[in-house]
Amino acid sequence: EIIKKAIQHKGYALVDIFQPCVSFNKINTYDWFKEHTYYLDSRYDVTNRIEAFKKSIEQNKLPLGIFYINKNKKTFEQNLKTYKQNNNPLYQRKIKKDKIVKLINLNK
Repeated sequence: EIIKKAIQHKGYALVDIFQPCVSFNKINTYDWFKEHTYYLDSRYDVTNRIEAFKKSIEQNKLPLGIFYINKNKKTFEQNLKTYKQNNNPLYQRKIKKDKIVKLINLNK
């Protein structure tokens, strides 16, 4: 569910996966993760940045879930001038050959 939400999120999303290594790590087993993790409940405010930082440094039990969402921040693409007039990805736009030739000939 978390991976699905990260993919659907517009912008940057970081997913940290906890997974035991059954071959080499005999300490952090499935049982260890069951005892040392918990899921954030529905009352947790994902828009509270300070609380997200606090959750990220907890050590006794590791929280699982979505820590923080900033809905007011623009995505990387939204901050680029290239996308101000046209939201289409660059690979879907028509190439204007005269502009490319002009760029190539700038240093000549």
